[in-house]
Amino acid sequence: MSAAADHSAVHRRLLALQEALSSPARRGAVWTAVGYGGGQVLRFAGNIVLSRLLFPEAFGMTAIVGSILQALQLFSDIGIGPSIIQSSRGEDRKFLATAWTLQVVRGVVIWIAVCAAAIPIANFYNEPELAWIAPIGGLSVLVSGFASTKLFTANKNLQMGRLTGIELSSQAVGLVAQIGWALMHRSVWALVAGGMCISITKMVLSHYALPGTKDKFGWDRDAARSLIHFGRWIFFSTLLTYCVTQADRLVFGKLVPLDVMGDYSIAVQIAMLPAMGIGSLSLSIAFPHYSRLHNSGVDLKDTFHRTRVRSLWLAGWMSAGLIAGGQAAVTLLYDARYHDAGWIVQFLACGAWFFALEATNGAALLATGNAKWVAFSNGAKLVAMISTIPFGFAYWGFPGAVACYAGADVFKWIVSCIGIRRVNLSAWPRDIAYTAWTAATALAGAWAATTDVVTSLGRFWPAFVVFAVVTLGWMPLVMRENARIQKGGGA
Repeated sequence: MSAAADHSAVHRRLLALQEALSSPARRGAVWTAVGYGGGQVLRFAGNIVLSRLLFPEAFGMTAIVGSILQALQLFSDIGIGPSIIQSSRGEDRKFLATAWTLQVVRGVVIWIAVCAAAIPIANFYNEPELAWIAPIGGLSVLVSGFASTKLFTANKNLQMGRLTGIELSSQAVGLVAQIGWALMHRSVWALVAGGMCISITKMVLSHYALPGTKDKFGWDRDAARSLIHFGRWIFFSTLLTYCVTQADRLVFGKLVPLDVMGDYSIAVQIAMLPAMGIGSLSLSIAFPHYSRLHNSGVDLKDTFHRTRVRSLWLAGWMSAGLIAGGQAAVTLLYDARYHDAGWIVQFLACGAWFFALEATNGAALLATGNAKWVAFSNGAKLVAMISTIPFGFAYWGFPGAVACYAGADVFKWIVSCIGIRRVNLSAWPRDIAYTAWTAATALAGAWAATTDVVTSLGRFWPAFVVFAVVTLGWMPLVMRENARIQKGGGA
């Protein structure tokens, strides 16, 4: 057989392997989209109901406690889940026992730390109730530490149907608990109780609703070394992730009243929809799929392009809609006490677009073992935040600080593009084109929604006009680009 024939046979085998590995990814993407969409429907339905039963300060207090809990979780994160997904030993019994032991110990340590910090936290924010909310709310972290490693092995094997069922079931139970408590006692404890119910439900279902190895305590030195070796950059990355995604709540919580923090908390949930949706797809589907291809020797270029470009269509459409119609959406969905969240949504949605761009790069960087570039990109955002937020607050107050926080995501994206280039993948040329189109459709939607004719019709029509204009703007681009991909053209 000639060298050319050998090369052709190898190429066919690689294509067949890529197709075989892509099928579970496509099914997983559908389930992830269903889970994310269903989860957002539950969150927003609950958020709207709870905003009428509770007071803005309740959301402000839980935002502060949630940020502190996430800080402790991230500060102790050694990448147990990503290690199981990425490692070839990810389903070995000794490896999983070691991982679960580390996870449980970490949960206990975090809860003890929360209990120790509760009173200082309450004193710092001048809110005595936080002394009780922090340790009781922190029990959710303790419970989550006992969740099964089956969650990670199922993700590794792209068994997203069961994972979606667990996630939606947990959120539904938590929502029922929150609304039920709020109807009986209109206090911040409704939100705390809901968080606890979500953690307990997910932990129980992770053990009994998924197939796989039963978790037990154990220790293997080689497994621990492997977990820690891969997790060291995950640790630095998640440490920086907290600083760039949660520190805003702690800083702003000290600078502005709790009712303003309540508006900000609601705005974050709305504005981050595109970024969190793409982030969920990237980590749940793209990361394990890229890892399987990379470990099998398949070139990632074509898969990276096709997967990423489709994610950016969704992110661009949603970001443009929120930039243009954030105020209209808040005015439509929430009562007058929360209407100041509208302009915050518009500012944050600008940053969320660049967050989504970076998230799609990050999945490929993790899969190829380049977690350090994810840490570098988070570090770039942190430096930008430290440099610009004080300046923005000093000259333009809270709006200036929010704008600078959103703008810091640009630096995060730039560094991730450098990292992607180092692994022979390309991102930035198409990103610039899509950024321009996102801005153009957002401006068109904002202009159409603020005309006198539309605003005179009532609260519903500005939001509808934004949706229609932005959708019509993106539809031809998506159809044209999809046709090019189907023909195998244009990376």
